[in-house]
Amino acid sequence: MKPTRGQLITAFLCLIPLAILFFEWRSGSLSANPIETLTQRTGRTAVILLLASLVCTPLRSMFGLSALLPIRKTLGLAAFGYAALHFLVFAGLDFEFNLGWIVPEIRQKFFIQIGLIALGLLIPLAITSVQKFQRGMAGNWRRLHRLVYPVMALVLWHYYLASKGDVLIPLIYLVIFAILMLFRIPPLSKISIGSKPRWLVRLNKFLLS
Repeated sequence: MKPTRGQLITAFLCLIPLAILFFEWRSGSLSANPIETLTQRTGRTAVILLLASLVCTPLRSMFGLSALLPIRKTLGLAAFGYAALHFLVFAGLDFEFNLGWIVPEIRQKFFIQIGLIALGLLIPLAITSVQKFQRGMAGNWRRLHRLVYPVMALVLWHYYLASKGDVLIPLIYLVIFAILMLFRIPPLSKISIGSKPRWLVRLNKFLLS
């Protein structure tokens, strides 16, 4: 299926943090501890993109923006990409893919275990975002994708524990997640504007084309 204009714009925007990281890495301006900075920023970007994907559903319901459905898929895949990169930085740059170092680190640190569980659960969600797999699963892929809610909770738990006391940002994300979950419960899930302004209709059409 041809990607929509909204998906292409979203994919471009999702690549900007990666491009900035690459530029700073190559120029040596990342920080005094570049590997730690790479780990933190890829992880934080993954959290933001996953939250952004959850924003799409209530916005679609409220404003009738059907263009947000394919955009949600792109955001979810981008979140998985950054989460995978987050792990690869940890395992590859920090521990040189040496299982003798990686395994004890995982055993000793609970927040890493939680992060790995979340990443593992994201894999089937990413795979079944492909339309070919969705057709093979009939309607079951929709039920599978409800895993994104416990995954988001695990991701925020991982982020909270990894923050080592600096928990303001994780708590802000947790509040946003709680609000998004409330908007999935009636009567909030039924909120919808009756008469949509023309610019909103045009925007939806533009993003869908």
